Amino acid sequence: MGGSLEDQDTGDDRDFDDGASFALSLELRYAEGDDRYYQLWYSHQSTEVDDGLESRDADIEYLHIGGTLPFGGYEHAQPYFAAGLGVTRFSASAPDADDRTRFSGSAAFGLELPLGKNAALRLEARGYVTAVDTDSAFFCKSDNGDGVCRIVASGSAILQVEALAGILVRF
Repeated sequence: MGGSLEDQDTGDDRDFDDGASFALSLELRYAEGDDRYYQLWYSHQSTEVDDGLESRDADIEYLHIGGTLPFGGYEHAQPYFAAGLGVTRFSASAPDADDRTRFSGSAAFGLELPLGKNAALRLEARGYVTAVDTDSAFFCKSDNGDGVCRIVASGSAILQVEALAGILVRF
């Protein structure tokens, strides 16, 4: 959900449409007997963005390294905090458009509901902040020496939020 760019030329917002996403998390226990984990996080969203002329398909991908930290000790549910730093990649589905990769960070709050000794249902809300340079160009292409950028944005950050539900399996 969320995320928009401000078109530098018109001042109009170019919003990323809300859409389904999926994520994969690989975690490694910090130390034996410890409930903290190192985390490698990947998330992918297929979306659309209107560039003022037409709606274009786009993909947004996050790759972060961070960790999870449980808090409070409850018998039937374990709340946790997660955070990470890494990169965001924006890519348009048009074959002639350039991808853009930017520095980003994320923070999440979640709840782990045990299903058994090595499995749990995980519910999580995760927010992302992606740093963009002022006057960044997105979804650009070069054709016979002529460069065209579909969106030239102004601002310094793109904010997005995901609501996730998944299954946790421990080995």
